[in-house]
Amino acid sequence: MSVSESVSEDDKRIIYFHGKDIREKKFQKKINKKASLARAILINTALITCIIFIIFLIVNL
Repeated sequence: MSVSESVSEDDKRIIYFHGKDIREKKFQKKINKKASLARAILINTALITCIIFIIFLIVNL
């Protein structure tokens, strides 16, 4: 088996993740996308607010 045969066999092998080819450019962009700082701050603020509210309700019952 030569190197060119090995490469052509690997090109034919398609790897799927939840039904999508992982070598597609769109899929790679989706995986490598970094979460924005603003989104992380909003999620953390919402979680902390909910926890404080739940504790407040439990204490006042």
